[in-house]
Amino acid sequence: MSHADIRQVDTHTHVVAADEAAYPLDPPQGMTAPWYRVDPCSVERLLALMGEAEVDRAVLVQGISAYGFDNRYTVDSARRFPKHCSSVVYLDLAAGDPSNDPPGDPPSDAVGELRRLVREEGVRGLRWVALGETGLAEPRAVWREVATLGIPVVMTVLADKLEELASTVPSLPGAIPLALDHCGFADFSSGIPDVLLALVEFPTLHLKVSTIALDHLAAHGDVRDGVAELAARFGADRLMWGSDYSQTHDRPYPELAEYARHAASRLDDDARAAFLTGTALALWPELGR
Repeated sequence: MSHADIRQVDTHTHVVAADEAAYPLDPPQGMTAPWYRVDPCSVERLLALMGEAEVDRAVLVQGISAYGFDNRYTVDSARRFPKHCSSVVYLDLAAGDPSNDPPGDPPSDAVGELRRLVREEGVRGLRWVALGETGLAEPRAVWREVATLGIPVVMTVLADKLEELASTVPSLPGAIPLALDHCGFADFSSGIPDVLLALVEFPTLHLKVSTIALDHLAAHGDVRDGVAELAARFGADRLMWGSDYSQTHDRPYPELAEYARHAASRLDDDARAAFLTGTALALWPELGR
């Protein structure tokens, strides 16, 4: 299948192993409801569902609330199906030996682990989670390594961190591609909020208009108008779809894929292709090969 033949890319999926002995669950306490028990989705099942839904490629994002820092199943799944999947991992950015870091950097062995995962395991992204007191700008050594490796960073923040994100992006080394999970859980009750619009000026930052974001848009108007407005403000080449399956599992996977196509139906052909496919392939070009 050539790049032009790829119909749809899902940039936000979570897989859960059927073999729990090989890949034991390790959910952080109190993080989310146990979606990984209610509707666990192995990579094989995900690929079958994608076939039914006419989705050709997927980014496997580490399911933190299922596995914490144990990325093995996400990484192994993408390595087994490299034509269809790429992987984004989650690391403990604050742990490690301070002797490994340049002066002034906080202790972190994440640099070496990230380098190993990318160079030896084929990983193609880092999930940077900043919730609560966790910040965005540090550790700088990890940002420098990301820039050196040339991989995208998936930013997982809540709306109260969007101002901090806007102040952080200009200080990052190099032109690191960023993908903001779920549009930063922005409040669309009065249209696109200023705190999200402030990110328009940073061309390396892209929005994951996931099922969660589409539902937030739909709660306050026609979801098609919401996606069209985001495309008008940011450019469709900075928007990408993600199902959030199987953490989001209140609808069958094919319905989630069709929901995305419906949401993009007021875009012109080029913009719709960018939202469903092209933007994702710009960040994860290996999926187009």
